[in-house]
Amino acid sequence: MSLELLTTLLIVSAVVHVIALAVIVRALVTTRRLQGEIAEIGRLRDQQEAAPTAPARAGRQVALVVNPTKAEADEVVRLVHSACSRAGMPAPLLLATTAEDPGQRMAAEALEKGADIVVAAGGDGTVRAVAKELTGTDAALGIIPMGTGNLFARNIGLPHHDLSACVDEALHGLAHRVDTLDLALHREDGSTEKENSLVIAGGGLDAEVMSDTREALKARAGWLAYGEAGMRHVMGRRRAITVAVDDAEPETHRVRSVLLANCGMLQAGMVLVPSARFDDGMLDAVLFTPRHAWDWAKIIAKTVTRFSAEIPVMTVRQARVSTLTMAEPLPFQIDGDAVGEVVAVEARVRPASLTVNGVAAVPWLESGRFTVDPAEDWEPTHETRD
Repeated sequence: MSLELLTTLLIVSAVVHVIALAVIVRALVTTRRLQGEIAEIGRLRDQQEAAPTAPARAGRQVALVVNPTKAEADEVVRLVHSACSRAGMPAPLLLATTAEDPGQRMAAEALEKGADIVVAAGGDGTVRAVAKELTGTDAALGIIPMGTGNLFARNIGLPHHDLSACVDEALHGLAHRVDTLDLALHREDGSTEKENSLVIAGGGLDAEVMSDTREALKARAGWLAYGEAGMRHVMGRRRAITVAVDDAEPETHRVRSVLLANCGMLQAGMVLVPSARFDDGMLDAVLFTPRHAWDWAKIIAKTVTRFSAEIPVMTVRQARVSTLTMAEPLPFQIDGDAVGEVVAVEARVRPASLTVNGVAAVPWLESGRFTVDPAEDWEPTHETRD
């Protein structure tokens, strides 16, 4: 074994142990905080149940788009029925997702039948599919997280470990308008697909991890399974991409990963992109350019410690519009779902385009701040290579 390889292995091993320790400590802190939040939510829920039913809720129609493959699905259906009954609301419209459609067609049906609140019960894929249909409408999105990552639920401050509390937030929580991202994925065959993102879309390492995480390990270890896949892919080669943000001149970089972030928080309370806010009217283009294990150690240390200053191997550019052009096809993922290889991606933020119930963050949108109409249709302009 060469000295260089041995050094790399020792550094990677040290980084893994540091990450594990940091995750355990942060998990303990997060658990204590969540226990306090859950107790407070329970107290408020008890007060709400004891109070007279608000007449304004009585006529509201709830639709529940639920992933029936999740272990908690039956309990969620029962909880939503019970919550609607207590509030004097009509029985919820129940719509089950399928393997072919994680929720978009079901959300469209809910809107056709007059739903005021459409609750997505499932993982980030279900939430994203329902949100795609609700974006630009007056209907509110409720979220009952039942996935492995539940990243959007974490970022908006939902008590994602308490199903009952999430049901109450979905039906009666603070309604807040959040940003969404419009994405145009350009394929090597010349085709283009329109998608949306609520959390983080990206190409390179993160997409490789999402597509190669072992399902059996995910079922046993939850989100920690992504770490196992990450260790197998972290030292892969960098690839050339050209990045254009707003009206700035395009820049070419060699990256291991590139992200388009609407939110910045990962599991265990780790903040990968501190500047990414779901209601600031901006997207964050993040370029990771590490050359060796020590560069990855810097990125990990920045994430774990929430260090806000930029470091050379992790560049962040905020914009309303960003275009990524790849020198070769690059695997891509959206909110944790692998979507295959792309040769270019156009992204545009839709400010305040989606109403979400249960957002714990304090609203800080400024009236008239944005120059893009959130309901405006968008046509991508990028021309793919022949």
